[in-house]
Amino acid sequence: MIELAPDHKVGLMLANPVMPAAGCYGLGTEYSRLIEIERLGAIVVGPVTAQARKGAKPPRLLRIPGGVLLHTGLANPGIARVVRRAEGAWRRAPVPVIVHVAGTSPESVTRCGAHVSAIEAVAGIELGLPDDTTSDQLEETVWAASTAAIQPLIVRLPLARAAELCEAAVAAGADALTVAGPPHGAVWYAAGRHFVSGRLYGRLVLPLVLSALMSVRSRVAVPLIGCGGVYDVEDAMAMLDCGASAVQVAAALWRDPSCLARIAHGLAA
Repeated sequence: MIELAPDHKVGLMLANPVMPAAGCYGLGTEYSRLIEIERLGAIVVGPVTAQARKGAKPPRLLRIPGGVLLHTGLANPGIARVVRRAEGAWRRAPVPVIVHVAGTSPESVTRCGAHVSAIEAVAGIELGLPDDTTSDQLEETVWAASTAAIQPLIVRLPLARAAELCEAAVAAGADALTVAGPPHGAVWYAAGRHFVSGRLYGRLVLPLVLSALMSVRSRVAVPLIGCGGVYDVEDAMAMLDCGASAVQVAAALWRDPSCLARIAHGLAA
Protein backbone atom coordinates (compact mmCIF):
# COMPACT_ATOMS: atom_id res chain seq x y z
CA MET A 1 0.00 0.00 0.00
CA ILE A 2 1.17 3.53 -0.82
CA GLU A 3 0.15 6.53 1.28
CA LEU A 4 0.34 9.77 -0.71
CA ALA A 5 -0.83 12.04 2.12
CA PRO A 6 0.61 10.64 5.36
CA ASP A 7 0.18 13.92 7.25
CA HIS A 8 -3.37 14.62 6.07
CA LYS A 9 -6.28 13.80 8.38
CA VAL A 10 -8.03 11.82 5.63
CA GLY A 11 -5.03 10.39 3.79
CA LEU A 12 -4.82 9.03 0.24
CA MET A 13 -4.03 5.32 0.16
CA LEU A 14 -3.23 3.53 -3.11
CA ALA A 15 -3.00 -0.22 -3.61
CA ASN A 16 -0.78 0.23 -6.66
CA PRO A 17 1.59 3.07 -7.68
CA VAL A 18 0.30 3.42 -11.27
CA MET A 19 -2.27 5.95 -12.51
CA PRO A 20 -3.04 7.90 -15.70
CA ALA A 21 -1.83 11.49 -15.95
CA ALA A 22 -4.22 14.43 -16.00
CA GLY A 23 -5.36 15.30 -19.50
CA CYS A 24 -4.81 11.75 -20.76
CA TYR A 25 -7.78 9.97 -19.19
CA GLY A 26 -10.65 12.37 -19.85
CA LEU A 27 -13.26 12.75 -17.12
CA GLY A 28 -13.19 9.10 -16.07
CA THR A 29 -15.74 7.61 -18.46
CA GLU A 30 -13.96 7.54 -21.81
CA TYR A 31 -11.64 4.60 -21.05
CA SER A 32 -13.88 2.56 -18.78
CA ARG A 33 -14.18 -0.31 -21.29
CA LEU A 34 -10.57 -0.22 -22.45
CA ILE A 35 -8.65 -0.35 -19.16
CA GLU A 36 -8.63 -2.77 -16.22
CA ILE A 37 -9.20 0.07 -13.79
CA GLU A 38 -9.20 -2.20 -10.75
CA ARG A 39 -5.50 -2.92 -11.37
CA LEU A 40 -4.52 0.72 -10.99
CA GLY A 41 -3.68 2.73 -7.90
CA ALA A 42 -5.95 5.64 -8.82
CA ILE A 43 -7.36 7.53 -11.78
CA VAL A 44 -6.67 11.21 -12.41
CA VAL A 45 -9.46 13.07 -14.24
CA GLY A 46 -9.52 16.55 -15.73
CA PRO A 47 -8.14 19.16 -15.95
CA VAL A 48 -11.12 21.25 -14.94
CA THR A 49 -11.66 24.97 -14.45
CA ALA A 50 -14.43 26.97 -12.78
CA GLN A 51 -15.85 28.23 -16.08
CA ALA A 52 -16.22 26.35 -19.36
CA ARG A 53 -13.36 26.77 -21.81
CA LYS A 54 -13.64 26.13 -25.55
CA GLY A 55 -9.96 25.39 -25.87
CA ALA A 56 -7.40 26.16 -28.51
CA LYS A 57 -8.01 26.48 -32.23
CA PRO A 58 -6.76 23.64 -34.48
CA PRO A 59 -4.29 22.19 -34.91
CA ARG A 60 -4.14 20.89 -31.36
CA LEU A 61 -1.86 17.92 -31.99
CA LEU A 62 1.37 17.89 -34.01
CA ARG A 63 3.93 15.12 -34.33
CA ILE A 64 7.51 15.77 -33.28
CA PRO A 65 10.51 13.41 -33.27
CA GLY A 66 9.97 11.04 -30.35
CA GLY A 67 6.51 12.28 -29.40
CA VAL A 68 3.81 14.87 -29.96
CA LEU A 69 3.07 18.50 -29.18
CA LEU A 70 -0.38 19.04 -27.70
CA HIS A 71 -2.17 22.37 -27.32
CA THR A 72 -5.69 22.03 -25.88
CA GLY A 73 -6.21 25.38 -24.19
CA LEU A 74 -7.66 23.49 -21.17
CA ALA A 75 -10.88 22.68 -23.01
CA ASN A 76 -13.55 21.53 -20.52
CA PRO A 77 -17.22 22.25 -19.76
CA GLY A 78 -16.55 23.82 -16.35
CA ILE A 79 -16.58 22.22 -12.92
CA ALA A 80 -20.37 22.23 -12.38
CA ARG A 81 -21.08 20.39 -15.65
CA VAL A 82 -18.13 18.06 -15.13
CA VAL A 83 -19.53 17.01 -11.77
CA ARG A 84 -23.02 16.43 -13.17
CA ARG A 85 -21.65 14.42 -16.07
CA ALA A 86 -19.04 12.31 -14.29
CA GLU A 87 -19.93 12.01 -10.59
CA GLY A 88 -21.72 8.70 -11.14
CA ALA A 89 -18.68 7.19 -12.85
CA TRP A 90 -16.41 8.47 -10.09
CA ARG A 91 -18.68 6.90 -7.48
CA ARG A 92 -18.53 3.53 -9.25
CA ALA A 93 -14.76 3.58 -9.75
CA PRO A 94 -13.01 0.68 -7.99
CA VAL A 95 -9.98 2.85 -7.18
CA PRO A 96 -9.51 6.37 -5.74
CA VAL A 97 -10.43 9.28 -8.02
CA ILE A 98 -8.19 12.36 -8.12
CA VAL A 99 -9.53 15.49 -9.83
CA HIS A 100 -6.98 17.72 -11.56
CA VAL A 101 -7.80 21.40 -11.14
CA ALA A 102 -6.01 23.87 -13.41
CA GLY A 103 -4.53 26.63 -11.30
CA THR A 104 -5.56 29.48 -13.60
CA SER A 105 -6.39 31.76 -10.64
CA PRO A 106 -7.05 31.48 -6.89
CA GLU A 107 -10.72 32.34 -7.51
CA SER A 108 -11.15 29.53 -10.04
CA VAL A 109 -9.35 27.10 -7.76
CA THR A 110 -11.57 28.04 -4.82
CA ARG A 111 -14.75 27.45 -6.84
CA CYS A 112 -13.50 24.09 -8.11
CA GLY A 113 -12.41 23.07 -4.63
CA ALA A 114 -15.80 23.93 -3.17
CA HIS A 115 -17.55 21.72 -5.74
CA VAL A 116 -15.13 18.83 -5.32
CA SER A 117 -15.15 19.01 -1.53
CA ALA A 118 -18.79 17.96 -1.48
CA ILE A 119 -18.19 14.80 -3.54
CA GLU A 120 -17.43 11.79 -1.39
CA ALA A 121 -16.21 9.81 -4.42
CA VAL A 122 -13.26 12.19 -4.92
CA ALA A 123 -10.26 11.06 -2.87
CA GLY A 124 -7.85 13.86 -3.75
CA ILE A 125 -7.17 17.00 -5.76
CA GLU A 126 -4.22 17.58 -8.04
CA LEU A 127 -3.50 21.26 -8.66
CA GLY A 128 -1.68 22.14 -11.87
CA LEU A 129 0.50 25.25 -11.73
CA PRO A 130 1.24 27.43 -14.78
CA ASP A 131 4.85 27.40 -15.96
CA ASP A 132 5.26 31.12 -15.28
CA THR A 133 3.77 31.15 -11.78
CA THR A 134 5.61 33.34 -9.27
CA SER A 135 6.31 32.37 -5.67
CA ASP A 136 3.55 34.71 -4.48
CA GLN A 137 1.08 33.30 -7.00
CA LEU A 138 2.02 29.76 -6.01
CA GLU A 139 1.44 30.46 -2.34
CA GLU A 140 -1.93 32.10 -2.98
CA THR A 141 -3.14 29.40 -5.37
CA VAL A 142 -2.01 26.44 -3.28
CA TRP A 143 -3.50 28.01 -0.15
CA ALA A 144 -6.79 28.55 -1.97
CA ALA A 145 -6.90 24.89 -3.01
CA SER A 146 -5.93 23.53 0.41
CA THR A 147 -8.58 25.57 2.22
CA ALA A 148 -11.42 25.11 -0.27
CA ALA A 149 -11.45 21.31 -0.21
CA ILE A 150 -11.21 18.69 2.52
CA GLN A 151 -9.37 16.15 0.37
CA PRO A 152 -5.58 15.79 0.27
CA LEU A 153 -3.85 18.17 -2.12
CA ILE A 154 -1.27 17.14 -4.71
CA VAL A 155 0.52 20.00 -6.47
CA ARG A 156 1.82 19.36 -9.99
CA LEU A 157 4.94 21.43 -10.53
CA PRO A 158 6.16 22.84 -13.87
CA LEU A 159 8.99 20.60 -15.06
CA ALA A 160 11.56 23.32 -15.70
CA ARG A 161 10.98 24.85 -12.25
CA ALA A 162 10.22 21.80 -10.12
CA ALA A 163 13.31 22.11 -7.92
CA GLU A 164 12.82 25.86 -7.60
CA LEU A 165 9.18 25.69 -6.48
CA CYS A 166 8.91 22.42 -4.56
CA GLU A 167 9.71 23.76 -1.09
CA ALA A 168 7.31 26.69 -1.46
CA ALA A 169 4.53 24.35 -2.59
CA VAL A 170 4.97 22.14 0.46
CA ALA A 171 5.12 25.15 2.79
CA ALA A 172 1.88 26.45 1.26
CA GLY A 173 -0.01 23.22 1.97
CA ALA A 174 0.81 20.52 -0.59
CA ASP A 175 0.50 16.99 0.82
CA ALA A 176 2.33 15.50 -2.20
CA LEU A 177 3.95 16.73 -5.41
CA THR A 178 3.68 15.57 -9.00
CA VAL A 179 6.95 15.94 -10.91
CA ALA A 180 6.03 17.26 -13.30
CA GLY A 181 3.78 19.05 -15.78
CA PRO A 182 4.79 18.44 -19.42
CA PRO A 183 7.40 20.87 -20.76
CA HIS A 184 6.46 23.58 -23.23
CA GLY A 185 7.69 23.74 -26.80
CA ALA A 186 6.85 25.17 -30.22
CA VAL A 187 6.51 23.56 -33.65
CA TRP A 188 6.34 25.15 -37.09
CA TYR A 189 2.95 24.34 -38.64
CA ALA A 190 3.73 24.37 -42.35
CA ALA A 191 0.12 24.17 -43.56
CA GLY A 192 -0.80 27.34 -41.70
CA ARG A 193 2.63 28.94 -41.90
CA HIS A 194 2.83 29.76 -38.20
CA PHE A 195 4.21 28.32 -34.98
CA VAL A 196 2.07 26.30 -32.59
CA SER A 197 3.01 26.29 -28.90
CA GLY A 198 2.01 23.52 -26.56
CA ARG A 199 3.14 20.79 -24.22
CA LEU A 200 5.52 18.01 -25.21
CA TYR A 201 4.70 14.36 -24.66
CA GLY A 202 6.74 11.26 -25.43
CA ARG A 203 9.74 9.19 -24.42
CA LEU A 204 11.98 12.23 -24.81
CA VAL A 205 10.53 13.66 -21.57
CA LEU A 206 11.63 10.81 -19.28
CA PRO A 207 15.30 11.83 -18.74
CA LEU A 208 14.18 15.37 -17.86
CA VAL A 209 11.68 14.07 -15.31
CA LEU A 210 14.19 11.70 -13.71
CA SER A 211 16.62 14.57 -13.20
CA ALA A 212 13.89 16.77 -11.74
CA LEU A 213 12.73 13.98 -9.43
CA MET A 214 16.18 13.56 -7.93
CA SER A 215 16.49 17.31 -7.38
CA VAL A 216 13.08 17.60 -5.74
CA ARG A 217 13.64 14.48 -3.61
CA SER A 218 16.75 16.08 -2.13
CA ARG A 219 14.74 19.16 -1.08
CA VAL A 220 11.43 17.90 0.31
CA ALA A 221 10.18 14.90 2.28
CA VAL A 222 6.57 14.65 1.01
CA PRO A 223 5.55 11.80 -1.34
CA LEU A 224 6.37 12.39 -5.01
CA ILE A 225 4.53 11.23 -8.13
CA GLY A 226 6.67 10.90 -11.25
CA CYS A 227 5.00 11.96 -14.50
CA GLY A 228 6.30 12.10 -18.07
CA GLY A 229 7.80 9.69 -20.59
CA VAL A 230 6.71 6.41 -18.96
CA TYR A 231 5.98 3.73 -21.56
CA ASP A 232 6.87 0.44 -19.85
CA VAL A 233 7.74 -1.19 -16.55
CA GLU A 234 11.41 -0.23 -16.81
CA ASP A 235 10.49 3.45 -17.17
CA ALA A 236 8.22 3.24 -14.14
CA MET A 237 10.94 1.49 -12.11
CA ALA A 238 13.35 4.29 -12.99
CA MET A 239 10.86 6.79 -11.56
CA LEU A 240 10.57 4.82 -8.32
CA ASP A 241 14.35 4.47 -8.08
CA CYS A 242 14.63 8.27 -8.31
CA GLY A 243 12.43 8.75 -5.27
CA ALA A 244 8.86 8.67 -6.59
CA SER A 245 6.19 6.88 -4.56
CA ALA A 246 3.85 6.59 -7.54
CA VAL A 247 3.89 7.01 -11.32
CA GLN A 248 1.57 8.68 -13.81
CA VAL A 249 1.39 7.44 -17.41
CA ALA A 250 0.68 10.04 -20.08
CA ALA A 251 1.10 9.74 -23.87
CA ALA A 252 1.59 5.97 -23.86
CA LEU A 253 -2.05 5.68 -22.83
CA TRP A 254 -3.23 7.25 -26.10
CA ARG A 255 -1.35 4.72 -28.18
CA ASP A 256 -2.12 1.65 -26.06
CA PRO A 257 -4.63 1.97 -23.19
CA SER A 258 -3.75 -1.54 -21.98
CA CYS A 259 -0.23 -0.38 -21.07
CA LEU A 260 -1.52 0.99 -17.75
CA ALA A 261 -2.55 -2.45 -16.49
CA ARG A 262 0.63 -4.05 -17.86
CA ILE A 263 2.85 -1.55 -16.06
CA ALA A 264 0.85 -1.96 -12.84
CA HIS A 265 1.08 -5.75 -13.09
CA GLY A 266 4.79 -5.59 -13.87
CA LEU A 267 5.52 -3.46 -10.82
CA ALA A 268 3.47 -5.75 -8.61
CA ALA A 269 5.40 -8.74 -9.92
